[in-house]
Amino acid sequence: MKIIHLVLGKANPERMNGVNKVAYQLATTQSEMGLDVTLWGIANSLEVNYTTRNFETIIFQQYKNKLKLDTNLMTAIEELNSDTIVHIHGAFILEFYRISRLLKKQNIPYIFTPHGSFTEMAMTKNKWIKQFYFQWFESKLIEDAKRVQLLGINEYEYLDNLTQNAHKCLIPNGQDLKVIPMYSKNKKKKAAPIFGFCGRLAKFHKGLDLMLEGFKIYRELGGIGTLELIGDGKERMELKDLSADLEISNHVVFHGKKFGLEKFKLLNKMDVFLHTSRMEGFPTAVLEAAAMSKPTITSEATNINDFVRNHDSGIVLLENSPKEIAAAMQLAEDYFFQSKLEAIGERGRKMVEEEFDWKNIATQLVEIYAA
Repeated sequence: MKIIHLVLGKANPERMNGVNKVAYQLATTQSEMGLDVTLWGIANSLEVNYTTRNFETIIFQQYKNKLKLDTNLMTAIEELNSDTIVHIHGAFILEFYRISRLLKKQNIPYIFTPHGSFTEMAMTKNKWIKQFYFQWFESKLIEDAKRVQLLGINEYEYLDNLTQNAHKCLIPNGQDLKVIPMYSKNKKKKAAPIFGFCGRLAKFHKGLDLMLEGFKIYRELGGIGTLELIGDGKERMELKDLSADLEISNHVVFHGKKFGLEKFKLLNKMDVFLHTSRMEGFPTAVLEAAAMSKPTITSEATNINDFVRNHDSGIVLLENSPKEIAAAMQLAEDYFFQSKLEAIGERGRKMVEEEFDWKNIATQLVEIYAA
């Protein structure tokens, strides 16, 4: 069986695109399992500007006209044999709709993973455009897929409101523990906790406005912790302006884009990791933080809260509001001074080991490919 992972981009793990990171890790793991894996990327540049990987990567040209496909890509699809499975990563991408029609014509099965695009909150953004697109394009892509993989329970349940789908499955993202550096414990007691976030600085999507507003309330109630954000995005300056308007700038640090060891060193300084998204597939940043034994504060939209509850590895937000975020930060500060955070974080590491091993997740998907 030949496995092809299809993404928009080049599956470069040194980028802030979560879909590309997942496709990269999945292809890497399945290749390590001895499987025949190739990654196809559609990008606006054919430059090889990514690191060496253990699977073949083929990049095809992307055009401004999203219905136009690279002729090399069309030829590659025509040359696929019947023992091939294509795994499509990402939703609301016209190129993928076109490709799904060509795959169906060639009788090549495909798996479709929308990566959180079909949650209720995600579907409300640009609502009418998405509803039109879904009706005329995405529903057909879903209908003809061999299986539809949903990463989180919110998306899994909400999909039934969009289309009746008997071939959906629930399989989350994973985390490679080998890439997580191990740091010695700092025995020197800190004066105050550091709260942190890592990811794309998208105000509405990631709920960063809620996080900043919640942090302001936490500080007004006597909290003494600071907040550090790793990442970048078009709304970075808007978020910095919001922190100034909220009069918390002196206690908030925007580190910008960081990758590799530089990122992990900053994460290691954090005492509690926050992820207050309004909509998600299954954020890899939370898994990275938990793998580093960092307690988490997470919204229900992250889809990880049931796991956190089961492993008692963090604080879950029953309501994703500034007031609730502030209360969670205050509770975390109490744990900080009671020396309870380390034990909570260790349970998070164990949670990742038991629930999110990439090899187990890759194996589940291979079983679906072969069914």
